[in-house]
Amino acid sequence: MVFDLVITNGTIVTGSGVFKGSVAISDGTVAAVAAAGTELPGKSTVDAEGLMVLPGLIDAHSHAGHGDPDRENFTAYSRACAAGGITTFIDMPLSNPSTLTPETLREKITSSGSASHVDYALYGGVVPGYLHHVESMVKEGAGAFKSFTCRCSNYPMTDDGTLLEGMTILEKTGGILSVHAENDTLIQNLTDRLVAEGKNGPRAFLDSHPPYSELEAVQRVFFLAKQAPRCRVHIAHMSIPEGMELLRRCRGEGMDNLSAETCPQYLGMSEDDLEAIGALAKCDPPVRTAEAVERLWGYLLDGTVDIVASDHSPHPFSRKTEREADFWTVAEGCTGIQTMLPVVLTEGRKRGLSWERLVQLMAERPADLFGLRGRKGRIAPGHDGDIVLLDPEREWVLEAGDLQHLVKQSPFTGRTFRGRVVKTFVRGELVYDDGAPDKIVNRPGYGRYCPMEVRP
Repeated sequence: MVFDLVITNGTIVTGSGVFKGSVAISDGTVAAVAAAGTELPGKSTVDAEGLMVLPGLIDAHSHAGHGDPDRENFTAYSRACAAGGITTFIDMPLSNPSTLTPETLREKITSSGSASHVDYALYGGVVPGYLHHVESMVKEGAGAFKSFTCRCSNYPMTDDGTLLEGMTILEKTGGILSVHAENDTLIQNLTDRLVAEGKNGPRAFLDSHPPYSELEAVQRVFFLAKQAPRCRVHIAHMSIPEGMELLRRCRGEGMDNLSAETCPQYLGMSEDDLEAIGALAKCDPPVRTAEAVERLWGYLLDGTVDIVASDHSPHPFSRKTEREADFWTVAEGCTGIQTMLPVVLTEGRKRGLSWERLVQLMAERPADLFGLRGRKGRIAPGHDGDIVLLDPEREWVLEAGDLQHLVKQSPFTGRTFRGRVVKTFVRGELVYDDGAPDKIVNRPGYGRYCPMEVRP
């Protein structure tokens, strides 16, 4: 058999091992994986000598479809995905309108159909007044749902009663509930007090979002999850090691329905960086102390952390650096999709992160949690031919001109990284080529909607 594409001589990485070999792709799916020395004939061949061959990464927490043309769009966002080795992203429901009904889900699929360079899936929401749509959303492939325990400027806050009711519905329908867990009352009271005292700037913002305001909400969500033990409950963008320790304890007590993610900003920046960088590093939850960053890495390395996701949430300069003088008005959210892999890889290698663990965190486990297992996240026969070729030793400095997403800003601009994406394939088609003039070599609209397959 002659395969459509054969990637030869690379170092293939799976969640359980690293070996020299080749990957063959036909009709968009992986057809064969062979150890070095096995000949796989192909119509097209790519020599990956000296390169790591990774499964296409999955970003399970993205904000591409804001509906705000100044922030992001699917085309620019998916270009940044490909440049960062992400071949599938799962977009949050904070669109305009929010993706809370089957109708708005279909509208988003239609509007995105001609826009994305890479594959994508979509979230729904567990919010007051929309729980009756959950079952039909699951049937249409939106098997993940977002809730906020604190207020958000463009999305409803979910009270505890609605949160628990949503969990009981998801016990029956299947799916996963992802929660932004912070205590709204604590944050608002602290903010009001600090403003009244005339406090401003990064330090005041950090003081308004202390670790305990996040930990209390995580504890509350886990308590509610204990009342609905068949609902899978996921904590989004965990920034505190205390939350990961609580997760580990709850699992030890038999709560195997819980999971959590952290993000590159919490692994690659600390409070010191926020005070030095300013507006571009303002996010919610905020970055934590340098000591907390190291403890968080410990939970990532020991297997407590389930996944790393970007929480890419850009804002134009007019809402970030141009508001620096009044830090309270600076929009919360960082760009992160294109820098997620470089940050985790560079910082992780300093701390002993293995290639296998990297793939578990950013490919295999996201596929398992979010209904993409069997299609995404692994280099194995029958899976989509989503492949990333990465030069593990190449050092480079991030410049604004490198960024493919709409807003050309990053808190990591000027940082030196070790390891760079060379090529990204989605279902066997080359999407990103670091040696090409434009880098992105396929057309928008190639990316497909990937319904999540979930069971009760």
